[in-house]
Amino acid sequence: MKRLLSVFLTLLTLVSVALVFIPAFLIRPFAAQSYTGLLLSFRLRSLSPNLTLWLLAAALLPILFLWIKSSSRRTKTLLALAGTMLLASAILSRQNHFEWMFHPAPPAKFLEAAKSSHVKESDVVLGVQVGSESRAYPVRMMAYHHLINDRIAGVPIVVTY
Repeated sequence: MKRLLSVFLTLLTLVSVALVFIPAFLIRPFAAQSYTGLLLSFRLRSLSPNLTLWLLAAALLPILFLWIKSSSRRTKTLLALAGTMLLASAILSRQNHFEWMFHPAPPAKFLEAAKSSHVKESDVVLGVQVGSESRAYPVRMMAYHHLINDRIAGVPIVVTY
């Protein structure tokens, strides 16, 4: 009975962790993504909040039973670890990890073109002119955030590509 419950608990834990890990692995910035991978990822992201809660609830009784029946410190540590992983999966499935990765860019700082040493002649830039003011935004430096909030000639703008 203990062995069967242990295997059952291990499977519940692995499935719960996989529901959170697979979408985070498949949808990562600057890596090739397949159509099938994206479909799977978005499907798992939509199902994981409810499924991880069900898996956590299904694991509570086996954890409690095995905890009571065990006198081993090792077993209780493993049960606590399984419970923690199940709870963490239930919490993380409700988070948007893309918001963690793609936080807004810090405010842009500008130099005169002649004083700029970090922009090469070969760099692609997005140019914006409002009235007599103009700015150039290097695409290479925007690649991670894809947008810059700025103000030119008192006009708020969002630069994106």
